[in-house]
Amino acid sequence: MERSIFDIQADFCKAMGNATRLQILHILREHPMIVNEIVAQTGFSQSMVSRQLSILRAAGVVDCQRHGTEMSYQITDDKIGEVCDLVRNVLMEQMKKRSNVLFPDQQ
Repeated sequence: MERSIFDIQADFCKAMGNATRLQILHILREHPMIVNEIVAQTGFSQSMVSRQLSILRAAGVVDCQRHGTEMSYQITDDKIGEVCDLVRNVLMEQMKKRSNVLFPDQQ
């Protein structure tokens, strides 16, 4: 049975629906990194980072290349970072609107 684009999109959104994974993606936008670099920048454990990268890789969000004994991870498409930015911008606008409704005198 062929999967619909909606099924594929839902799987992508599930992979993106985790704050730890989003933070990892945010730093991978700078350049490809090995797990230890990601650990150093996030403060997450190596097992946590590896687990989250595995989920992102299965969803096609990141890929990796072996360099000797280390794996270097990178985002598969720059548009993924743009999607993250767009979602954050929408959420910031929503938060601003909500605060104006709750506190109309504060502008």
